[in-house]
Amino acid sequence: MMVRDPLHTPLCAQLGTRLPVVLAGMAGGPTSAELVAAIGRAGGLGTFGATGMSAEALHDGVSAVRAAGVEAVAANVLLAPPTPGRGDGAAVKVAVAALAPEVDALPAGSPAEPAELVAAAIDAGASAISVGLGDPAPVADAVREAGLPLIAMAACVADAERAVASGADVIVAQGGEAGGHRSNFEVGDDGTVPLVGTLALVPQIVDAVDVPVIAAGGIMDGRGLVAALALGAQGVQLGTLFLVADEAAVPPSYKRRVAASRDVESVITAAVSGRPARGLPNTLVRTLEAAGDSVGWPAQAGLTAAARAAGAAADDAERVALWSGQAGALAGTGRPAAEIMDALIAQARGVLGELGAGP
Repeated sequence: MMVRDPLHTPLCAQLGTRLPVVLAGMAGGPTSAELVAAIGRAGGLGTFGATGMSAEALHDGVSAVRAAGVEAVAANVLLAPPTPGRGDGAAVKVAVAALAPEVDALPAGSPAEPAELVAAAIDAGASAISVGLGDPAPVADAVREAGLPLIAMAACVADAERAVASGADVIVAQGGEAGGHRSNFEVGDDGTVPLVGTLALVPQIVDAVDVPVIAAGGIMDGRGLVAALALGAQGVQLGTLFLVADEAAVPPSYKRRVAASRDVESVITAAVSGRPARGLPNTLVRTLEAAGDSVGWPAQAGLTAAARAAGAAADDAERVALWSGQAGALAGTGRPAAEIMDALIAQARGVLGELGAGP
């Protein structure tokens, strides 16, 4: 009798992958074409963090990955509408000037709209579209017409149910441990969002929706992958683990900070972009928080872009947004993404074997 491989879940067939592993769509540059392609070649779903890119750059990136022979490639788009803030734009500009005195002006141009990015990714041959920070309804028709699976991130049960009602084919259950922006659809007037842990969130979303669920948040190795499957998820989405990969387009100092981080170190802050996000504290965060409330999303991100760009160019971890989850200490040292994936899967198979649940 043939034994089913527990690491080849129904989600794999839906996403066209060998393994139930999805690269988080980390906006701001980490998800280079090289990293996306490496994850795809290793059997997972590579994902571009498309927000902040031009439609042309995203099209070129997806096209390059497909030209390299990788069929499973996605683009993640953040859907949060502009929101007002209570902060003083002049104070934020003063803080940015202090952080980046070598920069005379903000970067030129404006980022593409979500619909433009989705259209560019589809035209270039993406095999899936994922969205975060909002209801997928605005892009659902375009994705459905293209015949692609629509993956939606949710950080609470209500948002997961709403996303499925709007056409999501897969839900990413984002636990409070996850790095980067909190994918709650709504943010309170005081800027706070609920932080439901992965262990509590995943089974509740699994029980609430009738589509496959991907677990995210604090999952850094094979033990976490097996735990996610035990909770009812059909796969995992990983971001922080792949920040240290050789192919990740972040400064070396960023990678070192992630690997050296401690479990209690990360914070939730809206000071960088205007929406709550988890990352490691540094001079950028402390200076912007001292300047007062943010001016809202995405205006705050636009105002702080110069400082972050200067920090990245100077390989200065004190001036970049160090998005990272609570388990960054498990990332290990930098190595190729394929080696990280191999270690992840080997450990998962070892754990399954110890539990008597797999070959």
